Amino acid sequence: KKARDLTSYSSTGPLPVKLDYDKAVSHLSYGLHAAIGNYRVQSTAPNPALPPRREKSTREISGRVVGALSIAEKMLDGVPVPGLKAAVGGLLGVVGAINKLIDNDDDLVKLTDHLQRLLKIVTKPMEDSDTELNIAFEQRIEDLTEDIEQITADAMKLKEQNIGSRFLGSADNASAIMGLSLAIDRAVDRFQVSGTMVVERGIGGIRTGISSVKDGVERVEDDIGEVKYDVGLIGTGVGRIQYMLESTHLSEIEERALNAIQPRADSARYDFTSQSSSSFCLEDTRVALLKNIEQWAEDSKSPPILWLCGMAGTGKSTIARTVAKHFDDCHYLGASFFFSRDEDNRRTTNLVFPTVAYQLARRIPSLRDHIVKVATPDVCTAMMRTQLNKLIVEPLRNCNPHSSLLVIVMDALDECAKESQITEMLVLLAPAIRLVRDTIDIKLFLTSRPEVHISSEFREPGMEAVSGISILHDIEKSLVRADISRYVDHHLRRIAKVILPRHVVWPTLEEKETLINMADGLFIFAAVTIAYIGDIKHRQPKQRLRNILSASDQNQASVSFMHLDNLYQQILMASLPEIDKGEDAQALMLRVREILGTVVLLLYPLSSRSLEMLLQWEEDTVEPTLGPFHSVLSISSDPTPIRVFHKSFPDFLTDKRRSGDFWFHIDLIEHHARLALLCLTHMNTSLSRDMCGVGNRLLSELDDVEIILQKKIEGHVLYACRHWAAHLKETMWTEELGAALKIFCEHKLLYWLEILCLDKRLSSAILALDSARKWTLDAASAVILANCYRYLLYYQSTTSLGPSHIYQSTLPFIPCHDLSSSPWEKELQNSPRVVMTNGSDTWDRILFTLTGHSSAIYAVAYSPDGVLIASGSDDKTIIVWDSRTGAQIHSLEGHSKEVLAVDFSADGSLIASGSNDRSVRIWSSITGTLVHTLDGHSDNVRAVSFSPIGNIVASGSLDKTVILWDSVTGSRIMILDGLSDSIWSVAFSPDGTKIAAGSSDLSIIIWDTETGTMTSRLKGNEPGSNIYSVAFSPDGNRLASASEKEVILWGYKSHSILKRPDATAYCVAFSPDGRSMIAGRRVGQIATWDVASGSEIGIFSGHADAVVSLAVSPDGSRIITGSWDGTAAVWDMSSGWESPGGSDDPDQKVHQSAVRCIAFSPDGNRLVYGTMDDSLAVWDIGGHALIHTLIDHHDTVTTVAFSTDGRYIASGSEDRRIILWDVETGKSIKTLNLGGTVRFLEFSLDGQYLVATYDVPGFGARSGVVKWSTSWKKWSTQSFEECQPLLTEEEAKQVLSGSPAGGAPPSGTYLARDQGSQWVEKRCQGTKVERLCHLPQHDITVSASFGHHFAFGTERGTTYVLDFSPETFGITSTTMYTDSVMFGSGPD
Repeated sequence: KKARDLTSYSSTGPLPVKLDYDKAVSHLSYGLHAAIGNYRVQSTAPNPALPPRREKSTREISGRVVGALSIAEKMLDGVPVPGLKAAVGGLLGVVGAINKLIDNDDDLVKLTDHLQRLLKIVTKPMEDSDTELNIAFEQRIEDLTEDIEQITADAMKLKEQNIGSRFLGSADNASAIMGLSLAIDRAVDRFQVSGTMVVERGIGGIRTGISSVKDGVERVEDDIGEVKYDVGLIGTGVGRIQYMLESTHLSEIEERALNAIQPRADSARYDFTSQSSSSFCLEDTRVALLKNIEQWAEDSKSPPILWLCGMAGTGKSTIARTVAKHFDDCHYLGASFFFSRDEDNRRTTNLVFPTVAYQLARRIPSLRDHIVKVATPDVCTAMMRTQLNKLIVEPLRNCNPHSSLLVIVMDALDECAKESQITEMLVLLAPAIRLVRDTIDIKLFLTSRPEVHISSEFREPGMEAVSGISILHDIEKSLVRADISRYVDHHLRRIAKVILPRHVVWPTLEEKETLINMADGLFIFAAVTIAYIGDIKHRQPKQRLRNILSASDQNQASVSFMHLDNLYQQILMASLPEIDKGEDAQALMLRVREILGTVVLLLYPLSSRSLEMLLQWEEDTVEPTLGPFHSVLSISSDPTPIRVFHKSFPDFLTDKRRSGDFWFHIDLIEHHARLALLCLTHMNTSLSRDMCGVGNRLLSELDDVEIILQKKIEGHVLYACRHWAAHLKETMWTEELGAALKIFCEHKLLYWLEILCLDKRLSSAILALDSARKWTLDAASAVILANCYRYLLYYQSTTSLGPSHIYQSTLPFIPCHDLSSSPWEKELQNSPRVVMTNGSDTWDRILFTLTGHSSAIYAVAYSPDGVLIASGSDDKTIIVWDSRTGAQIHSLEGHSKEVLAVDFSADGSLIASGSNDRSVRIWSSITGTLVHTLDGHSDNVRAVSFSPIGNIVASGSLDKTVILWDSVTGSRIMILDGLSDSIWSVAFSPDGTKIAAGSSDLSIIIWDTETGTMTSRLKGNEPGSNIYSVAFSPDGNRLASASEKEVILWGYKSHSILKRPDATAYCVAFSPDGRSMIAGRRVGQIATWDVASGSEIGIFSGHADAVVSLAVSPDGSRIITGSWDGTAAVWDMSSGWESPGGSDDPDQKVHQSAVRCIAFSPDGNRLVYGTMDDSLAVWDIGGHALIHTLIDHHDTVTTVAFSTDGRYIASGSEDRRIILWDVETGKSIKTLNLGGTVRFLEFSLDGQYLVATYDVPGFGARSGVVKWSTSWKKWSTQSFEECQPLLTEEEAKQVLSGSPAGGAPPSGTYLARDQGSQWVEKRCQGTKVERLCHLPQHDITVSASFGHHFAFGTERGTTYVLDFSPETFGITSTTMYTDSVMFGSGPD
């Protein structure tokens, strides 16, 4: 069979089924050679290299064995035979050696049958005799015994060869065995010739013989089991050899290409070294189930997915490994992935498809190029949908695999830490399999516990159509019991053979039956029992079995686990005297409980040495302490992690209903507190700045960060850095824990961020900081944690560049003194200093910006639980984000045009989207898959809204209709009439009984959702504007509307206008308490009003373009806004919806509006910048004070310049005017009107001229240029000297400098930008460029430099001046240069 499987991998076709043994060996060798070398045989003719058939070989061997047994039967009939035990054992040793080389079950069955007959013949006269044998007959027996023992010794030499030697030398060994068989014949012949069988004495000694024969037969059966096991290992070894040799036959280029498929989880493979080699089904167990699985896989008409579900301990993983090994041996296995909560790379679905793709590429040559070509790091770290399509589906559809069947095994889906990920994976797998089944018969074998989130997915119609279900714990109990009986019987015999004397008969039938009954269908009970009883170190199997059988039944939570719990209790209670009899019992119990609590509560397993260091134990103490627990723990020498065999053991220890009041019960709160304290202690004593030695290098410049971490950070310290907050969250505040956390906050926090940066876990750091902030009762620690939380949210992308950017590129910009001053002051050495900023000492309102869309964001929405955000964009996609960290979760692709509206269902499971492609689509927010496409509109869908109750979704369109849909079935419920113009917005009332729509006819129409009748129409909007947004107040008594002309607050019941704030907006919403109203404005701002008074209470800036969508989180603490600038911003509103100082403060208005131009004065002491809200601000840099706010423009200030003597400022604007200002008084002196937006202003170096460029109508991007004398008393429009009115801005600059175009840039400090990152660099004479620091702000609009100072402004109106002087940053250049740069929206 092995030869037949291997040769079927080549093109020679299957070989004859009935092979004799010698020929089978030759076929095996030939098939292995063909498989390893990937050779294709050109002819199907018989291979002349194969030996000729020897039809009598089988009969010759079996005949000799049977003959020997028959002769013995005649010889011993009714005769006592002393020494028969050794003789029969030797004979059966020969049979064992034969069976190790030839896999023939029929011969093994015949051999066993004859041995049983021999036993029956010998035991027949047992009770009738008391006599002894004569001396002559005894001598003949001794001679025969000596001959057989010599033959046995020769056979044992063959048996003791290693598996490889026996396999490779099988032909020679077969000849040797034939010689041994002939020797047996000759020995028996000599025995017959030397005398005649005579009963010379009575049968009194037959009882001893019976015992010997019975013992020998039992040991023969064990030997047969060993033979089969060894043969199985040979098969596994052959497969491993083939797998390794196939890998070595890859070219170096192919090997590098495969290894580049990263990240992946090699340890998830079924045959990885960490997987137990004994975790396969025992021979003759699970026979029917395994046969059914094989038939399912080989039947092309069977469902492509088979889910094996079963309760804990029913043997799912063992079955999965056995299935994987079987199909691997048959060369049908494509890949395997075994989930495990113990390992980071196996506890999520992040690496499932890259790992599967890697295995497919390595196993199937025709797939290799297709997979390698697309398996880039971006794809391997992309969303699950992208991974599946790019790495699996598309390669399978585009190639011709070698086999017609491909099996993929995935085990323990319930071990995935994130339920939503498994649900998403299952949703994605069903349609993916349908896509590839035309190319190959792919079968997916899955196992898990029957968890709700998994079983419910298999009940979905889409999954039901492609899957079958096998419920393991519903299999007939008699079959399971029989399998457990075989398992127990086999292993107890092995234990007896290894540990007990040969004459001891153990266990009794009653003991074995009781043990099997206690298992009650749980294989884990049997496995743990066998491991405990057979512990070779203690060698007390009889006593341990008695202890288990006599264990108490008290204090059990569940009958299903009663015996398993008793077993765990027995193991734990028996451990005390075995660990160290001289140790104090109480101290010993505490010690054992601490290590067990640590092992079962760790979020991933650690090695024994790492555990010792984590627990602060002496070296070489963990393994001796855990010695008695080999039956429940996988304990290997360092550095292999110590693991729990089965999840039922931690469940038992931590559930007081099951573990009771015994000393070994693990109190979760107490042990999490202990682990949290240990983690904090180790970080406080171990962490230091740049302890990994990466210096200023970026992560992208480091070859292998994982290796760096392993070498520089000890395992227990790395664990502490990753998981201290998770343990802290699970416990209660104590003074000791609070003190340790405070030390960490004040001295080690930034060093911890360094490690998390290198570990690429900054998103988890955000959650850890927020969790710790909420946990602590210490005010000082809470402030530091809160500031660090805000810092990391805002600067995560810059910090992720490399650890050094914590200090050089982000820390200087923190507005809070709590973190950036002592004790962190020393960390700011060699960092730029912020010498002036118009920002406050507190964080601004924007927590972070979402930058995943490539174009304008038209729609945003919060999920009902506030965890998710959805955004719809001009780029035709919807992105689902984690609202806590800003991480992208799904990208929903399917619309063919712009997405204009999004909304979540009431339970948060669905997302509705409306698009310019005239469709409404319903998506799963959990999996990111499309649920329904709703077609019915004839024009663009501008609005969608879910009802707050039920499954109704409403859509409004430019086709002048509102349609109500059933989101579950996708069917249309009704069309609402009464409309005369396009619909731009829809909203449900809080109780879901009414729906309002904003129209282009300046009215708001309200319908009853039950009957579809129009109940009212609100009119009062100014003509010439669409109603872009409508919203009900939380109590349903008010309605707000927003348009380009105005914002209106309506009384819903009175149908009257309550308030008319002086504002225009594109979107509007209420706070959850209904006391405030918020709207998005054209100038990139959001504004808030008090609902009761209608007065404006806040203005907040942050976008570069109009805010066209917004949503309020369910608790009102955050707002999400979408803008035409292509970003979505998350705002912190937890401190209230009012802005500091109110919106009437002119200085505050400047601070909160986007900066559009900036310039230093000639002496570098002052800074001026112009903003999007039509004003300018003049600051004294040294005094850190605002000197003037210049207000006279009527539109965005686009350009600004100081005169060469510093006395005047010239500003240009989109209002087509240039204004000249007096710096000392802040008053305007002159105003000049031009024909277009002013783009550039500059004074000549001699101060005699001011040059301006401006847009000339009809000439596109070309600019008109004017220059005039700076003799201000004569300055008038008549004094303009117009010259070359179509010069570009660059040409205008040349007029000022007199330098030719294309010259090298002057020395100085500049802002540089590439691929979303920006930094400050110093340019020296020639080509030398030095990068000084990265800038964390993504919204930088303009910059300027002067000497050691560098200034820049942002979209949210914040301006900074950085000092790079030698005493702060080591810069020696004194070059003075002033420049202004504005970035456009394009990729360049």
